[in-house]
Amino acid sequence: MRSLFFRRGACCCLLLLVSGRAIADQDRYAAVVERILESWKSADAVCLGEDHGRKYDSDLRLALVRHPAFPRTVRVIVVEFANPVHQALLDRFILDGAEMSRQELAVVWRDATGAEVWETSIYEEFLRAVRQVNLGLLREQRVRVLGGDSPIDWSKITKAEQLVPLINRGGNIRTIIAREILDAHLKGLAIYGARHCDKTGGGFPGDLAGKYPAGRMWSIEPFVGETGAQEGKMLFGLGDQPAYIVINGTARATAPAADALAVKPKLTMGDVTDAVVYHGAVPDTVVHADLTELKARYGTELARRGRLMDQAFRLWLRR
Repeated sequence: MRSLFFRRGACCCLLLLVSGRAIADQDRYAAVVERILESWKSADAVCLGEDHGRKYDSDLRLALVRHPAFPRTVRVIVVEFANPVHQALLDRFILDGAEMSRQELAVVWRDATGAEVWETSIYEEFLRAVRQVNLGLLREQRVRVLGGDSPIDWSKITKAEQLVPLINRGGNIRTIIAREILDAHLKGLAIYGARHCDKTGGGFPGDLAGKYPAGRMWSIEPFVGETGAQEGKMLFGLGDQPAYIVINGTARATAPAADALAVKPKLTMGDVTDAVVYHGAVPDTVVHADLTELKARYGTELARRGRLMDQAFRLWLRR
């Protein structure tokens, strides 16, 4: 009984710690979240870019989806770290509220491109946060999470030729955003690596520009790394607290973007994004993944996939 009491006590303490952290992050990002929510007053697809594995990018999106106005504003969330092949599983977890262990849920990101990146805990934490928000809502009010990676059913792929039509990730992302948000006339949040949010150079807002009325897409990106944060702080006179800086339609659009956003030289802030998030005077903290289980369960399979992808890419280049 004594050991059981201690286990229960430890669990309660952990829940209190997580809850306290969530409240602190909610308060810290309150003003930024309010500004992001305003984006959907005009835009339909808001791309919130991230620097993969970064703790503060994760803290911000958790604060966003936990805001009471979020499920009243947004109907779908498209995430890079989930394979659409497993959409039925995602719907059972996120919409129906089915309980799932990490092992049951992990297939959605372990079958996505870059599984080693998505294995870090922050991506699972995001899915569980959306599910938790949904549990407090009526079924018809719940926010759906959609897999935003290439729809590759690895259980059916045996040769490189089968992959050739599927390896254009940029094209697959454009198709998903167009079909699930823009053509469906829904309000949607897209969470991708920042370069997929670019208004130029292969980001879906850039690729889809001209195909939809101006303003239906809105890009929000973080300053990248400590160098980017320092550059952004200097460029825009920022302090120690998180900030949301609108670029589109302002004089800031002409500022250089290379160091702040880690993009090609000569690009301006306005070329790349509509707004930027500054996380404040905090270190560039990466949440590293423990790859032990992934390598044990998927090591041979990931090596097979890598070989097939390399072969498919070479075939694709020859077309």
